[in-house]
Amino acid sequence: MNIWKYMTSALQGMPRTRSDHRAVLSSEPDIRSGVARLAELTTPATEDPESPIFLFSAGWRSGSTMVQRLLMSDQQLFIWGESYDHCGLVQSLADTSIAFTPDWPPQRYYYDGSAKERLSGRWIADLYPDIEHLRQAHRNFFLTLFAQPAHEAGATRWGLKEVRLGVEHAAYLRWLFPNARFIFLYRNPLDAYRSYCRYGRSWYDRWPNRPVFTPTAFGRHWRNIAQGFVRQADEVSALVVRYEDLVDPGRQQTVVNGMEAFLDVSLDRGVLQNKVGSSTSKGERIWVSRIEKWLLRRAVSPTAPALDYKW
Repeated sequence: MNIWKYMTSALQGMPRTRSDHRAVLSSEPDIRSGVARLAELTTPATEDPESPIFLFSAGWRSGSTMVQRLLMSDQQLFIWGESYDHCGLVQSLADTSIAFTPDWPPQRYYYDGSAKERLSGRWIADLYPDIEHLRQAHRNFFLTLFAQPAHEAGATRWGLKEVRLGVEHAAYLRWLFPNARFIFLYRNPLDAYRSYCRYGRSWYDRWPNRPVFTPTAFGRHWRNIAQGFVRQADEVSALVVRYEDLVDPGRQQTVVNGMEAFLDVSLDRGVLQNKVGSSTSKGERIWVSRIEKWLLRRAVSPTAPALDYKW
């Protein structure tokens, strides 16, 4: 008897399982790889009546609410805002896609349509509905929670505004709604952080374990989302909007025209002149210390400098 072998197995697990685990981790499964696998296993609807609009912002205080109000100026649209944010609804549902790989689930796990009376005589410990039913279940969650009350409010089209979601979540939502439209919005992270400070720096990326209480946490959150926006927007056919262009009088018309054409909507530009909320107090900008600026600059690099945001 090899005592060392049995001791190692008892404390760390079997060599084969440890090896398999290392192989899984080295493949770095994520939402995008999982969704890609799910897409291989399903056939997107060719005539989907749903064309929701998803407005993603690279973190807080980047103009997402202003754009949300602009979109709502089209009377056919109802855009929900960060609904049940502490629940992480989209993130949690999208995370379930990570498990799907070329090796899992095995094909034999799926119900093959056999007569029900035959199943009691077979091995059915692992018996899964097919992937299309899984997709419809995910899809129906959004239709029930967001589309139905939007229609009851008189809108014919619905959407979501989010500040915590990245391009990987867009890939998941596009798997559910092939005709969805995405707008990716970002702003100078220093200006966004200065505005965020006014609200006490008390919000969360994922509640309760991922708070955004510091300039470093704020900057990392901004960088992780923004770099996906600028690098992978084409993967989900998203329209990328720079906040500074949207509020610039000389460029605003072009940006809004582009949004209207991309989303097939009609927008009231007057909404942009009606400011609701501000990062200023009594006409003064919120003060950000040098150490905060340094920590923020370090956290948003190299993405922010590449977008010409420097301080």
